Amino acid sequence: MGRGPSGHLQADSPYVAVRGVAPPGEAAPRSPGTPGDAHGVPAIGRDDVASATPHLPRTLVPRRRYWARLDRAATQSVTVVIAPAGAGKSIGTIGWLRRDGREPDELWIHADSTWDCERFRALLDFAARADGPRRIVVDDAHRLPSESFRLLGERLTHHPDTLRMLLLSRWDLPLATLVPELLGHYSALRGDVLRTDDEETASLVRAHAPTAESSAVEVISTFAQGWCAPIVLTARVLGAAQVSTDAVHRYANANAGGVDQVVNEVFATLRPDERHLLLCTASEEILTPRAAIHLTRDPRAGDALDRLAATGLLVLRIGDAADSSSGNVGDESRYMVHPLLREVVRRRLLHGGVDVVRAQATVSRAVALDVSHGDGGRAFERLVAVNEIGRATELLGNEGLRMVMRGEGHAVADFVRCHPEEVHVDPRTWFAIALDRWMEDDLEAALGWMELIVQDGASNDPGSDDLASVCIGLMRARLGIGSPMEALDAAQKVLTRVDPGRQQLWPQLLTEMGSLQNWVGDLDGAEAHLTRAVECGQQRGLSQLAAEATSQLAITQMMAGREAAAHQLAVETLCILDTTHGGGSRFTRARAVMVRTLVQLWAAPGQVESSEPGGAAEEVPASDPCSRFWLRLCEARRSLVDGTPADAERILSTPLSAPVAQAQLPEHLQIVILVEHALLATLAADRDQLASLEARLAELGSSGEALFVRGLRHDLAGDRHAAAADFETASEEQFRAQPPGRALCLASRAQLLNAAGQEEQSLRMLSEALRITEARQIAVPFHGWIRQGTPMGHLLLRLRTLDGAAARNWLDALASSAAGTSDAVARFAPRTATPRERAVATTTVVRPALSPRERDVLNELARGATYADIAAALFVSENTVKTHVSSLYGKLAVSRRSDALAAARSMNLL
Repeated sequence: MGRGPSGHLQADSPYVAVRGVAPPGEAAPRSPGTPGDAHGVPAIGRDDVASATPHLPRTLVPRRRYWARLDRAATQSVTVVIAPAGAGKSIGTIGWLRRDGREPDELWIHADSTWDCERFRALLDFAARADGPRRIVVDDAHRLPSESFRLLGERLTHHPDTLRMLLLSRWDLPLATLVPELLGHYSALRGDVLRTDDEETASLVRAHAPTAESSAVEVISTFAQGWCAPIVLTARVLGAAQVSTDAVHRYANANAGGVDQVVNEVFATLRPDERHLLLCTASEEILTPRAAIHLTRDPRAGDALDRLAATGLLVLRIGDAADSSSGNVGDESRYMVHPLLREVVRRRLLHGGVDVVRAQATVSRAVALDVSHGDGGRAFERLVAVNEIGRATELLGNEGLRMVMRGEGHAVADFVRCHPEEVHVDPRTWFAIALDRWMEDDLEAALGWMELIVQDGASNDPGSDDLASVCIGLMRARLGIGSPMEALDAAQKVLTRVDPGRQQLWPQLLTEMGSLQNWVGDLDGAEAHLTRAVECGQQRGLSQLAAEATSQLAITQMMAGREAAAHQLAVETLCILDTTHGGGSRFTRARAVMVRTLVQLWAAPGQVESSEPGGAAEEVPASDPCSRFWLRLCEARRSLVDGTPADAERILSTPLSAPVAQAQLPEHLQIVILVEHALLATLAADRDQLASLEARLAELGSSGEALFVRGLRHDLAGDRHAAAADFETASEEQFRAQPPGRALCLASRAQLLNAAGQEEQSLRMLSEALRITEARQIAVPFHGWIRQGTPMGHLLLRLRTLDGAAARNWLDALASSAAGTSDAVARFAPRTATPRERAVATTTVVRPALSPRERDVLNELARGATYADIAAALFVSENTVKTHVSSLYGKLAVSRRSDALAAARSMNLL
């Protein structure tokens, strides 16, 4: 077993691929898998994570009690501050970090869904310095993905000394904290610690309403109950509008809607340009002066932002931003509007009014510029935010396809969910909606929209009706609805008569053609169409489509026997997704992970990367039967590598889930799975199944694979001469790229010839097998599937000693991997139930639970060890071994060793 193709990009800078942030001077982040640390993530640059450290507001009241509690908790690995919006978590924490003019050393991040497991791990690794971890402050920590919480929980449990974190959250976080809290590694500060005392309340009121009377301060203190937001907002109303003490008393006597009333009053007291700014920028979660000027068409909008950020309660200045066009850090400030104020703005936009109409008109002009610059998705979100639903629907009809192909389908789905009537009456929007549902594997909804398109004869792109209907035909064919060959013929005819430069659907049509050609086995056609789709997607900035086509092209290369290229394409897919809005489709990511894992399993099972939280490949969509087939094979091979052949057989025997049935597998995929079944049947010594598999392969016209299976059957029967003859004949036949049949035949024949004393010829056969697998770096033929031949490890080591051996580097890698390990047959056959054992094994209602020591004894029994051998290996007495054996027999309901091993194999206990 040798090293698989690395396919890694070289790390040549100290920056990590943090999604959405490129290192200075670079255009895009790197892929997962870039060398750097044990998990394949390089070192992270401070500018990638700490450029958004908030600034102190001009008006800051010291929070002594809160700061004292933070001082006591700061020595622990993780501290969580839990309080509702408006409690002053962020401002209070900023003041604590900057008190007495201290220089910032912490890493401050604003959590959102982009902080996935990989990016979060890079942050934790960067902060874990040798002289003690740097503090990380995570604002809005409740917005972190669940996979990042799992990673943080693992670090907190096993490596707390590498953490120094302060998490600011609106509610409890999904962390297992009992043991860390008992050990002094974790603490939680609840909302009460953020309540202001009388002195702090008075200071806050007078900072925002200098002329407030003492009685008004008392009323505000009673009304706000120590919460910062109500204190500041009420004080602003009092100071800006000269509200009387009687009016303040009315707030104090108001019901639960009092805070809403106060916030509305605060909005009314803002200057006109500030209100206009907030209404126009309702879609912007993070706001820059440049975006404010663009959306308000007011060159002084940056000054208005700065005024609103004076207190830190209405708008918070969170740091400097990198200009996406220049890559320069720190050329603009960034601001975040307080959630309470955002909600007031949202309600104002829904209710309408003169201010709202003016803001909508202004945003519409800005949106026209966005569209002309190719940013239709952002323009769409801005129209929706200011409640311009008619304009948004029109834009969806024009830009919806590009949005979905750029990875912005979530905005389309949200709009359809909130405004179903508008999209149902505009056929131009239907294909974008159908495509989004298709890419999210919502097949019922996707097929429903497709049916509407077919019935109406409409599409979202004037003049592209043919492309829409043909594309729908290709999609349906992948589900078994219609003939794949007819759908491909219709698509090929359309390709010859349309101008690709004028068609939005062109790259999607190419991708659908390539995906269907993968399924039917037309790999040359699939490679041509998918390559064009990738190029077109990259040229047009359609990152999600480019990633989808690249992942499908990885499947094509893998099936064509170009595993190194497949691995590289899988890595490139993950790299593209890291730069895609929202991280791209989880299904595209899962397909890339599956290809990467399968190539590694074929190359060197011991070197397969472990699955990370959120990185499993169980999410291949039902609309992609080809990927689902290879995922099934990947799961089976992983089970075999993990030492559970019974699980591998069960996985291979389970039909593919709807909508594709196992009987509908194309011939080229049937051959792959039949040969895989044959290798497992060899481990189980099942000659009858091998004979059945041989017959089925012969029916498919796959004579080379059929002869290989016959050779395995003769080897099981002990007929070394007949098996060698079968492998020799088979090696002269034509084989498909998958499985690697010719290399399997050559390697198996080499083992048999060597055992028969024909060393020179056997080494020549082995050299030929090495030569044809060197470029592919595929080690499966050298795992050792023969019972009557010389062990493969011995043959590889013998060939390694000869001068002038072929494929020297590949040989060295395989020989090193094989050193000290047994052939697949020797390792897995003792754990695989034979047909007779499966037939006579005791049927148990419940699988018995064995103790760790009983499992050790069972494994030693499977090796054929005597009681004395077992006692020496486990450092116990023979009487203790006999006690464990007696307990094993009782749990397995058997009375002798052979029956115990048969029962254990049938129940997958070995």
